Amino acid sequence: MRLTTSHFVPGPTACPHCGAERPPITAPITVRGREERIFAGWAPCTCEGAQAERDAWEAEQERAARGAAEAARLAKLDASGIPERYRCAAHPWAQSLAERIAQGQGFYLFGPNGTGKTTLACAAARICLDRGMSVRFAVSTSLLESLREFGKEARSLADDLAGCDLLVIDDLGKEGAGTPRAAERLFDLVNERYNRSTLLHPRPTLVTSNFRRGELPRMISEGGAGLAIASRLSETTEAVEMGGPDRRLA
Repeated sequence: MRLTTSHFVPGPTACPHCGAERPPITAPITVRGREERIFAGWAPCTCEGAQAERDAWEAEQERAARGAAEAARLAKLDASGIPERYRCAAHPWAQSLAERIAQGQGFYLFGPNGTGKTTLACAAARICLDRGMSVRFAVSTSLLESLREFGKEARSLADDLAGCDLLVIDDLGKEGAGTPRAAERLFDLVNERYNRSTLLHPRPTLVTSNFRRGELPRMISEGGAGLAIASRLSETTEAVEMGGPDRRLA
């Protein structure tokens, strides 16, 4: 073993596969203005056994990285609230819709039951999520029930939904006329997303409904909040009518 000014550097070692000598590798460092060298491992052997060991290690690292990435994706999918039955949803329009959502465009998908509105919304949302966007999915009936509550949990939920990159509201209007407070909180949510949106960080909303936007006021609230919600959605979303027979009854 050779002694440097302040560091020990071991001598050569033998390759465990072929027995060839592997010299030590050192790296320069500067200590108090003086250059010294520290031990940085042994030179790799080029024999087949050593190469096979390195290949196996790299393959294991790659598998671990893929596993970690998939675990992270599944965690984001769980946090999004997208229902399990729709997590593998596919729709021929999904890719195009996701690309426009990523550019900041919101959408209002409307039409009769069973025409694929939720399927399209979830398929597009999953593409957005896989591209790195934060996504939250909420069914309007449950959402209005949660928004009408008081307390820290309700405030935290509202802030999370207002701040995510993409918010999906499913079946808006199906809940019937909600309480004035719930409708007001829903408008606050839609309006907060509008106010937080910028050119660099748009926050589009994707809505599905059985009703046209003009029909929402009477379906959401008996007060003025329903009209305000419909007005804001008219400004921030592009309406897409989805027709055809009910696929669930086919």
